[in-house]
Amino acid sequence: MQNAVINNKMNDTFLKACRGDDVDYTPVWLMRQAGPFLSRYRKVLAKVDFLTACRTPEIAAEITIQPVDDLGVDAAIFYSDITTTVVPMGMDLSYVPGKGPVYANPVRTREDADRLRVPEDVADGLGFVFAAQQICARELANKVPLIGFAGAPFTVAAYMIEGAASHTHVNTRRMAFGDPTTFAVLMEKVTRQTTNYLRRQAEAGANALMLFDSNAGMLGPRDYRELNLPYVKRILADLANTGVPLIYFGLGQHDTLAEIAACGADMIGIDFRKDLRSAVEQLGPAVSVQGNIEPYVFFETRERMERRVAETLSGATGARGHVFNLGHGVPADAPEAQVKALVDAVHRQSAR
Repeated sequence: MQNAVINNKMNDTFLKACRGDDVDYTPVWLMRQAGPFLSRYRKVLAKVDFLTACRTPEIAAEITIQPVDDLGVDAAIFYSDITTTVVPMGMDLSYVPGKGPVYANPVRTREDADRLRVPEDVADGLGFVFAAQQICARELANKVPLIGFAGAPFTVAAYMIEGAASHTHVNTRRMAFGDPTTFAVLMEKVTRQTTNYLRRQAEAGANALMLFDSNAGMLGPRDYRELNLPYVKRILADLANTGVPLIYFGLGQHDTLAEIAACGADMIGIDFRKDLRSAVEQLGPAVSVQGNIEPYVFFETRERMERRVAETLSGATGARGHVFNLGHGVPADAPEAQVKALVDAVHRQSAR
């Protein structure tokens, strides 16, 4: 497998931190580090729409690598969207400016769930993803690791049920609590598809794999343990033999960190609403931690931002390993110079 060998010229500090190995400084990458705040990104997206960019391997690879060259981050995360994974299952995806990803055929009934298929070959309908990642792996071989990713099953299922992003998730709640059999059928299929998708990313050259669970916080602790976490554990257990670090980010799940620590991930992402020092204590010494500075820190003065970098680094003291990141994505209108300054500050302040 391509991911099994790390080029000895690669900066593998990120991978070491994931596994809890000694590092010379704290590595940093940023969620949504390839986005509208980057001038080079805006130039590319002025020529093509979002889905075309995602589905064109050369463009997706170019965008993936931009933050490595422009910001100096210690890892590249593949440029795509979590809604992509289930399109080959029969979901009709489009991208609506101002609204984001939209499924024209949401899953609302048992018949809707039954019609979904899990392709025998995950490349059926997603070949462009793996082609782009092969380009990235080749171009990044002497630079930094590539992170492959997918949405966690509960988060993706919520998109499929609602048909788009939602603040209330009324339809998802109705199905999860009122029609648990249909919900289980949907979650089972999405889990299998997600596992296959992530495994193929590792085979295409991804050096780490991340599960984004952006809707995890819509469930209370009891329901999260029953309706969400078992599927996360299953995916991570099935991917353990890939040999790459596994990362889980459950946005908004703050009271279940003890259980999340045992989910099978090497590193747990923490959002900005949770005190990092407290999270490290709850997670314990068996996993590394990722996060979690406030995303809008880029709008503070340089001096205040530097102080907050120091506070975040201090908050991770005691963790098995720490990868510096935001507690959510880079704002689309963040000043590019400030983002670069934050990356530099992390490197400078954490260097031995």
